[in-house]
Amino acid sequence: MKPILVVAGEASGDLHGAELLRELKDHAPGLRILGVGGDGMTPYLDRKLADVRDLGVVGLVEPLVKVPRLLALRRALVSAAREEGVGALLTIDYPGFHFGSAGIQGLTQAMRQALPEVALHHYVCPQVWAWKPGRIPKLGRLLDTLYCLFDFEPPLFEGYPVDARFVGNPLVEVVKPEVDRETFFSETGLDASKPLVALLPGSRRGELQRLLPPMVGLAKAWAKDSEHRNIQWVLPVAPTLETGWVKACLDGAPVRVVEGRSYAARAFADAALVCSGTATLETALLGTPFAILYRMNPITLALARRFVKLPHFGLANVVAGREVVRELLQGEVNPVRLGQELSRLLEPEFAARLRRDLAEVRSHLGAPGAAARVATHLLSRLASQP
Repeated sequence: MKPILVVAGEASGDLHGAELLRELKDHAPGLRILGVGGDGMTPYLDRKLADVRDLGVVGLVEPLVKVPRLLALRRALVSAAREEGVGALLTIDYPGFHFGSAGIQGLTQAMRQALPEVALHHYVCPQVWAWKPGRIPKLGRLLDTLYCLFDFEPPLFEGYPVDARFVGNPLVEVVKPEVDRETFFSETGLDASKPLVALLPGSRRGELQRLLPPMVGLAKAWAKDSEHRNIQWVLPVAPTLETGWVKACLDGAPVRVVEGRSYAARAFADAALVCSGTATLETALLGTPFAILYRMNPITLALARRFVKLPHFGLANVVAGREVVRELLQGEVNPVRLGQELSRLLEPEFAARLRRDLAEVRSHLGAPGAAARVATHLLSRLASQP
């Protein structure tokens, strides 16, 4: 069996890649794997060509500064593939580097031109359904296989040569409480007999600065209201933020800040207010009634509405294909409106209906074992090569 080149470009790709490479090695111990990965993938690489830190770029200026280095890395990867006689290239997520951007050719195109006999596979379909539908024909003709995490993605590529297949979403296996209910309430000092609301204002400073103030306003207002005084509030700090800074932003609000308990805080809460993003899909998997919130710069919003042609902005609703969870955007994210929605979420009958709807979201994400399914298919493709 020919070697395989596997390239991830950021932390999330390294997580997906680590599980996939473990499956590959379990099923084919003799398979030679070379590539680019982080701490998770490194133990499974027979030859590490670079680290994900060499690819990660953020902001407006840094990507331009790193272009020469990224181009050099692309050439080195193609050269290594030729030297090792690889049978396949598997790219994971990170579409900018893998498929190109701003007129710069991506790794997959470079590999196709230099070594047309190498099969091209990609794990985690880019969000072409949201941002760049014009890329669908390009990917449909370029790739041999596209492994999709959502069941609505493969139909987008019908009529193109690519084998676009739904393999399931790894979040199904990952999202579960870090500790049991009793341990969570014991270590946080919260009262298990009182209602609990989880606040997730985002994992970036900008998101937190926009979303946390109205959450704080609501918590303070309800603390003075006899009807809602027994409500408890918990805020699980994202690992990308400093706990001390987050506590300072609370401005004295009665909110318990916890670390390393993001899933447990939501799983054992009666309701949650969640920043739009992957966190909404995680919360849906945990089955907790919640509302999706987002506020952004008005100019950014105007641009987003121009390019994003989706009826919903919350990922949980995108997956369901309808508004299962209420979405509050821009000016609607204020203490009064948040209070109205939270009151609804805490109503037993409404909460029960929403939990049933969230089970529908879960049904669209497939069964556990996404990495194993990708590994099995990849190995069958490698075994069939001359």
